Amino acid sequence: MNRHEDAAEAARMVAFAMARGKAPARSGEYARLVQRFDTEPEFAQLVRKVAQGFDLTVLEVHHMPGLVLGTTPETDFAVSVSELVPQTTDRPLYLLAQLTIAALAFPRPEDLDDDEHVGRISVKQVDEEVRSVASTIERRLAQTDGDVDPPSDQPGLEGLWRAYLRRNATGKTQADKTPRATTRALVRKAFTHLMDHGFVRKVSDEDAGTYVTNVKYRLQIRDQAAGDMLQELAALGIAALPTGGAIAHVQPSSGDDPPSADALPVTELFS
Repeated sequence: MNRHEDAAEAARMVAFAMARGKAPARSGEYARLVQRFDTEPEFAQLVRKVAQGFDLTVLEVHHMPGLVLGTTPETDFAVSVSELVPQTTDRPLYLLAQLTIAALAFPRPEDLDDDEHVGRISVKQVDEEVRSVASTIERRLAQTDGDVDPPSDQPGLEGLWRAYLRRNATGKTQADKTPRATTRALVRKAFTHLMDHGFVRKVSDEDAGTYVTNVKYRLQIRDQAAGDMLQELAALGIAALPTGGAIAHVQPSSGDDPPSADALPVTELFS
């Protein structure tokens, strides 16, 4: 092949990666391009350059999901939280649900490197996990000699947890009669986004919806978010990772209002 044909093939591989539902197992052409990437360093570099032109990064090439791309802040192909969740007050809680899904899907660090690992999580499980942690934090704050401020290195955390607890898990009744999404509705929205982008698939309606993870989701979490998103979650108290050390970057909030979504990790979700 000449260099123009190679460029066309590299662009074709990126197009496969950006299309929903495409996988090497379903396309002989895609499988051939994955093989080229694995065996021809110059072609692999060309694919990376094509992705770079779209402000995307190549995270990994895997025989099951194929080319796995990550977004950059400059790309037009990322899905912003504001697009997914119109209500400003819902966004931090939605992000908290996304973080919890990741932590429950990969409870052990070694799960992120295991091709055979399949996380199985449900809407009910995620909601109950966040509520359990929130209740624990509430009790801890109540036992600090009347000092109900969150830890000095995690300002605004109290507002986030209390905002979650104030929401009903199900149903529509609100004390102030203001229509708000229930927490399970936000968790379900988070799963829907992951499912739409090939990260998880629904296996049953049990526990308000039960899902299993795909390899693509594991690779995204491991390569793009493991050092950022999951460690932020560990700092929030939901998961414990051995690498630890991250501080939850949550901006101070006023009263019981949750912090801004922009102050939480994962303000952009993968395309």
